[in-house]
Amino acid sequence: TSAVIGTTMNLVGLNYGIGRHVYYLQPDDAVLATKLYWLSGAFVITALTTGKVSVAFLILRLSITKWHFYLLHAINISLALINLPLIIWTYAQCRPSARLWDPTVPGKCQDPLMQSSYAIFQGSYGAATDLLYALFPIVIIWPLQMPRPRKILLASIMALGTFSAAAGAIKTFYLQQLKARTDFTYDASSLMIWYTTEMYVIIIAGSLPTLRPLFQKTVYVFHSYTHRSSKGYHSHHHAAHELKPYRKKKHTDTSILQTTRQRSSDQDVLATNAEGITKTVDIVFASSPGAEEGKKWEPWEEQHFGERGTREDERV
Repeated sequence: TSAVIGTTMNLVGLNYGIGRHVYYLQPDDAVLATKLYWLSGAFVITALTTGKVSVAFLILRLSITKWHFYLLHAINISLALINLPLIIWTYAQCRPSARLWDPTVPGKCQDPLMQSSYAIFQGSYGAATDLLYALFPIVIIWPLQMPRPRKILLASIMALGTFSAAAGAIKTFYLQQLKARTDFTYDASSLMIWYTTEMYVIIIAGSLPTLRPLFQKTVYVFHSYTHRSSKGYHSHHHAAHELKPYRKKKHTDTSILQTTRQRSSDQDVLATNAEGITKTVDIVFASSPGAEEGKKWEPWEEQHFGERGTREDERV
């Protein structure tokens, strides 16, 4: 929430002139842009502090010894003790506080060098904390009983804090510009870019490890859906192109022909049933004269058959 509020104020400040030289701005726009920048500082510092504390609590879930517990809690407490006074000092350096962004308001301010010096100390300590939180998990994760690829993945995610440490170091370099307030809207833009980068990298580094179960479930659901879709497509595809299986008709080789004759050997047998007359066609199976004696069967020659496919010289 603090990060969103601070970022929103900075975006509105950009619309009124943050990032531009003050002599290009209308006096009212310059005052409003400077005011939004100073007011956003409290929310940005709060977001940086809570983000680092969240990463520390995430590391505590992996800690296995008491000294890990005491060390991380000591760092969290020190962060709170260093960052909270900076928020108070930011608005207490001028009386009234409105003179901080509007030089026309009667009052007085402290030497800007004092506040910028303390801000440099706070930024340096914060960058060192980011680096410690990025590398310390490797010491805890590596001895754990888990597959090595998982160790490397988890350590790599936590090591994103190194980018936060780098952004914090660059931010600390630009903090010295706080003492030069003649062209504040332009000088503050670089500082705003780098503390915003540090803030969101910390949030991402602290959130990614907790999203692992959700990521695994999403991958599982997606894999199951694509597997079912692919299986359904292939089943439909094969069903559409499937041919009827060919069934080979049984061939019965026999040398005995049994026929039923009622009137004469030249008449077909007609059977009637309840539904009508059924025409029965006799199929003649014949073999060579030597088939019964175990001799090899020889096909009938074409001249042995008449036009109707029955033997002319013999009828069974």
